[in-house]
Amino acid sequence: MRPSRASERPGALFAVCPPGVEAVVANEISTCGFEGTRPVEGGVLFQGDPLRANRLLATPTRILQRIATFEAHDFAALQRGTAAVDWARSFPGVGFNPEVTCHRSRLYHTGAVAERVAALVPPGPIGLFIRIVDDLCTLSVDTSGERLHRRGWRVETGPAPLRETLAATLLRLAGWQPGETLYDPMCGAGTFLIEVATRAAGLAPGHLRTFACEAWLPPAPVPRAAEAVPTSIAGSDRARPAVEAARRNAERAGAPMPLSVVEAAHARPTDAPPGLLICNPPYDRRAPGAGHAIGRLRLALDGPFATYRAALLLPDARAARELGRPVGTLAPLDNGGLRVHLVLCPPLR
Repeated sequence: MRPSRASERPGALFAVCPPGVEAVVANEISTCGFEGTRPVEGGVLFQGDPLRANRLLATPTRILQRIATFEAHDFAALQRGTAAVDWARSFPGVGFNPEVTCHRSRLYHTGAVAERVAALVPPGPIGLFIRIVDDLCTLSVDTSGERLHRRGWRVETGPAPLRETLAATLLRLAGWQPGETLYDPMCGAGTFLIEVATRAAGLAPGHLRTFACEAWLPPAPVPRAAEAVPTSIAGSDRARPAVEAARRNAERAGAPMPLSVVEAAHARPTDAPPGLLICNPPYDRRAPGAGHAIGRLRLALDGPFATYRAALLLPDARAARELGRPVGTLAPLDNGGLRVHLVLCPPLR
């Protein structure tokens, strides 16, 4: 028989992430010193302080705090399980907005479930996620508020922007570590570059913003993620407005870096040792008229960046073949609802 308990252990957290990257997120959670890490479909279970998790973790979409798990085969059981939580004591002065999903459950009407839960909890803006699967109900409180890709520095964006959480995931899939040279020849508003620069500087991803859990947790100083590591970081883009936006975003993040206005085919690396070239080149499904981007990127990879390994977010395997470089890994991912591939290429020489 499945367990039925009124509340989870204190500090029971769930890091939400896109399907397929749970192992990357779990690795980051463990590296940051959190315990009890266990990947499951769509996220990672772990133990820890929710405010610290929101500030330190770069790859999850949001952090939920698991509050209760219980059998809910009818509305009476749903109400008993919800009422068993001491909401006022656990979340003083906080109100909740129920959000419901039901799968393979006798309680299938999400509006009716939300109505009954709302009658038992204080009303307010904090997300209270009610998930019922096979008649087992899990109550989770949203500790993040805005999704975690909103770091607080990217005020300006360009066409087809890349979310910061996905950029952080791609950098980990590519094996980049602080200290390794990085160049982005199609930097747009600077997402990859600023994620790298803040990480190399040892800044916590959430150091510029607030989180929902600060409404009920005591104040705590913002921790440093790590010690700073000197790292050569630079980028360019053919569009001057994009480069200027990237410069301003980098200044807001406290991570200025060399940026130039130049076509990818004419970009040149810095004097630092070769490292990783990474970019999210435009392609027709997200930026109409961008059909020549892969060709320009190939000229850079064949020429001045031939000694760099490459990590590129591409729409399909055909685009990877157009690079004309051996492909080490072709990992399928989701980017804003589109199926894309992270292509990892070794250096040419």
